[in-house]
Amino acid sequence: MTQDNPRHIQTGSALIISLVFLLLMTITALAGIRTSTGQERMAFNVKLKNDSFQAAESGMRHVEEQIRRNALPLPVVVCARAACGLPSTALDPDHLSAPGPDWSQVPSSVAGNGMATWYRIVRLGDSAMPANLFAEAPSTLYRISVVSHKGPTRTVLESIYAFTRI
Repeated sequence: MTQDNPRHIQTGSALIISLVFLLLMTITALAGIRTSTGQERMAFNVKLKNDSFQAAESGMRHVEEQIRRNALPLPVVVCARAACGLPSTALDPDHLSAPGPDWSQVPSSVAGNGMATWYRIVRLGDSAMPANLFAEAPSTLYRISVVSHKGPTRTVLESIYAFTRI
């Protein structure tokens, strides 16, 4: 009759424990990779959003400067109902060209970062005293709309420009 040695009973348990620890470490590593990949995607989306906003802002400043220097023709006809609104294509992230036939492209050197940027100017009408002016002065109000996009990100900026005749 042979007696079981306690050493022989535990043979192989170190291998099983090592495999369980290896499995836990693998699961932890995969979770870390998934988290870092998600954070990288979020950072890329934030960068695209920032680039799109900066391109729209740069386009807006460019158009305003062109108006100040009388380098852009301003519309002479006051916009009518549908023409005053922003077309749905300006907000559609899948629409990759100009939002409409009356939109002009901002030079790529102004927009930067490979952004596609367009603008449109519509005449809203005349005002005897527009906001932020201290004295009454006849002014013509224009709405400047700028759309920029790259990839799934789209930015739309609008401003009201008062062309004042003093």
